[in-house]
Amino acid sequence: MEFFDIRKVPVSLWRNGAGETREICCFPPATRDFNWRASIASIASSGEFSAFPQVDRVITLLEGGEVVLDGGRAFRHTLRKHQPFAFAGEQAVKAELTHGMSMDFNVMTRRDRCRAKVRVADRTFTTFAPRGGIVYVLSGEWQLGDKLLKADQGAWWQEGRHTLRLLKPEGQLLFSEITYL
Repeated sequence: MEFFDIRKVPVSLWRNGAGETREICCFPPATRDFNWRASIASIASSGEFSAFPQVDRVITLLEGGEVVLDGGRAFRHTLRKHQPFAFAGEQAVKAELTHGMSMDFNVMTRRDRCRAKVRVADRTFTTFAPRGGIVYVLSGEWQLGDKLLKADQGAWWQEGRHTLRLLKPEGQLLFSEITYL
């Protein structure tokens, strides 16, 4: 298991200048032919998403105003805070910012290899998928093994089941379990 604090994850600027990405994890590491990867992106201006053929994407708005995703005839969807939305990576999508910059949590999976489902948790739980996953704390304090996680921190793993214990009366985190085909 690996722990992270998003404030300490290196930033990569987008080629089109419309945002930046903080890659949290990628399997296998440092490859464009990943099985799955997770990142947090900041979108600074409206523009086209990069295409990822044969990849399924799940995006969740973390901060900022609502973002309208225009997938042409396939969909038009408004991202709202902490509500995951899934779409095909090869779909041409334009992001339209409604009120300035946004920050988004992203999980991408190679369609022929694995699947991800992103959910919000607000109580203690144990993960089920033994093949991998990621958690990102939105609020509150959470115990994972012997580690205390607070807002903007998280963990990812490749194996095993893990219990995340909410230590305060209220708190939320995003989590995704990876299921290999």
